[in-house]
Amino acid sequence: MTKMTAYQLRGWQQPAEFVEVPIPEPGPGEVQLKMAGVGLCRSDFIFLDSPAGLLPYDLPFTLGHENTGWVHELGPGASGLRLGDAVAVAGVHSCGRCRFCLRGADNYCVNGWKGRGYGEDGGLAEFLVVPGRELVPLGSLDPRQVAPLTDAGTTSYHAVRKVAPKLDPGSTALVVGIGGLGAYAVQWLRLLTAARIVAIDVSESRLMLARDLGAAETLLSSETTSTDLDRLLGTDRAAGVFDFVGTDETVRLALGAAATLGAVAIVGAGGGTAAVKWLGVPYECDVFIPQGGTIADLHDVVALAETGVVRIDIEQFAFRDAPEAYERFRSGDLRSRAVVLPHG
Repeated sequence: MTKMTAYQLRGWQQPAEFVEVPIPEPGPGEVQLKMAGVGLCRSDFIFLDSPAGLLPYDLPFTLGHENTGWVHELGPGASGLRLGDAVAVAGVHSCGRCRFCLRGADNYCVNGWKGRGYGEDGGLAEFLVVPGRELVPLGSLDPRQVAPLTDAGTTSYHAVRKVAPKLDPGSTALVVGIGGLGAYAVQWLRLLTAARIVAIDVSESRLMLARDLGAAETLLSSETTSTDLDRLLGTDRAAGVFDFVGTDETVRLALGAAATLGAVAIVGAGGGTAAVKWLGVPYECDVFIPQGGTIADLHDVVALAETGVVRIDIEQFAFRDAPEAYERFRSGDLRSRAVVLPHG
């Protein structure tokens, strides 16, 4: 059986390893991709750092859940794509049959608790097999450049789309954390709403990026953040708050900044908590935790990117340098989103 190289998690709290594994073959309705780009995500460190027994996954599995590639082989019944087509892969692997999938909420598929790169083999390999319905043609976009759109771009887009009806002209949207997802959220807010965008981060360089992307006001996180934010928001507060950090501090800040009839999206997986109680949350304020985005969301994100209005900042790494890319990500030594190129 023909082999390929994959970058796999093979032991809990152990570094991932390059190993030789069989090349997966596409079944009915499936497509084999030659991998183009794989974006690294902070949630990967949850898998890399968790002790045995914490996550409901069996080892080993190949890392990588932000995936793009070229169609390399079509399984029986797979249609709508041609060999060589560049495609993006939906971030959440879904069954297509459960009640959530049937209503278009495939990002909440009953089987979505595991998927490509988290419990199942992901894209940090030479080839990947994906159901054809989970692929989105990239058109003129270079698949080696746009892998982060499949998660960072689509997850933030899903959150912004849900809150957008509350963001009337003259309202304020607050974005906490201008990392990979937060930077995209600023762009979606600029493109989809007329809200004033306020951004908060611990890094001045990220706040400069937020201003470049469309934020009207920025705040450097400090001991006076709450007071400074009160001054900026005034009595109207923020109709939409997007927390891309998710620690105790930021969740409390998000709830405290929200407006009556507003919404708070807690997107960051920082493990934070805050009290939800009478007078602790504004009246009729929605508080929700989104999981990824839908296949339809990814179609929208790709369509927007094809118009040239979306800024996609990446730093590329050769496949053999995946460990270095993860280490630089962990240490905060990346200028932008890391993308590993399995085929150079």
